[in-house]
Amino acid sequence: MDRNLENMAKSCKALGHPVRLRILQLLARQDGYYCGDIVGLVQMAQSTVSHHLKILKEAGLVVTEEEGTFVCYRVDREKMKETAQFLLSY
Repeated sequence: MDRNLENMAKSCKALGHPVRLRILQLLARQDGYYCGDIVGLVQMAQSTVSHHLKILKEAGLVVTEEEGTFVCYRVDREKMKETAQFLLSY
């Protein structure tokens, strides 16, 4: 199968959960958040938030930047544009 289609399927699957959509919404409004910040904003367990962040990262929708022992999460705007353009092509 086409590698691009596989990547798009992974992105679409990552977008298919309301918690992940909420996390993306929060990240899009800010330059970046640490996991602990996101936990407070979505009021969910740290393990749950970490799980959803991992899925978003694996799909390429968020990027991380390590700052000591902390990890800052940011939306990969180019990947989001690519995904949106793909979806709009239908």
